[in-house]
Amino acid sequence: MMGSFSASPVPQPVIDALTDVSVSSTVGTQAGFQLRFTMGKQSVVQKMLNAGAFDPRQRVIIAVTINGATEVLMDGIITRQDISPSDKPGKSTLSITGLDLTALMDFLDLTGIPYPALPDFAIVELILAKYAVLGVIPLAIPASIPQIENPLDRFIKQQGSDYSFISAMARGVGAVFYLDPGPTPGKSLAYWGPDISKLFGSPQSALTINFDANTNRRSCLTTGVACDVSMR
Repeated sequence: MMGSFSASPVPQPVIDALTDVSVSSTVGTQAGFQLRFTMGKQSVVQKMLNAGAFDPRQRVIIAVTINGATEVLMDGIITRQDISPSDKPGKSTLSITGLDLTALMDFLDLTGIPYPALPDFAIVELILAKYAVLGVIPLAIPASIPQIENPLDRFIKQQGSDYSFISAMARGVGAVFYLDPGPTPGKSLAYWGPDISKLFGSPQSALTINFDANTNRRSCLTTGVACDVSMR
C-alpha cells in the first residue's frame, strides 16, 4: 500500500515486480524498510516512478496475509530511492528505503513549546495526539512515580523535534519509545514506557523428553538422586 497521506493498495503489476522486502526493527529505535522492484521503460513501476509515487515522504504500508489473517510489518515513509539501470530490457532495479512514521516526527524543530504542570507520560501523549490523523495511537506508561513540579518554579520546555524530545525523555527515565505497526493497515501503536521485553524476558522452550529430534532434556536416576541433563 502506498500514498501521499493515506496509503491505498498498489496495482498488481507492482506486486509482481517486487523482488525483495526487508524490514528491520529494534526496540527503542526507528524501524526501517527497503523494497526492490524490477522495471522496464514501459512498466507500471516506471510510470509510477515518473509520477512521483516513489518520492521521499510518500507513505508505505507493508502487510502480509497468511491463512486469512493480515499482519502489518511496516507503516512508514520513503526517505530515499535508488535506480540501478541495466542494458537488458526489464532488468533495471528500483530500490526504495524508508523509516517508520517516527520519521515524520523528526522533521520540524519545535524547541520552546512549554508543558507546565504535566508529568512526562502526559506530555508524550499530548505530543503524539497530533499524529492521530496518521492512525498513530499513543500508549504512554509512567516509567516511575510521576512528579509534577510547580509551574511557578519550573516547567518543561521542548527541545528539538517531537521524536528527539520524546526519545530523550524516555532515556532520562529508563523507558523506551517506538512504533508498533498494526493491528490493521493504517494504524500504529506508539509505545512509551518501560521495556517490556526486559521485564518478562524471552519465553523458554518446553521440556521435551524422549521425542526424537525435539528432545531437549534427558531424565536419569543416579544413586537415588534425580538429575536432568540438557541436550541443547
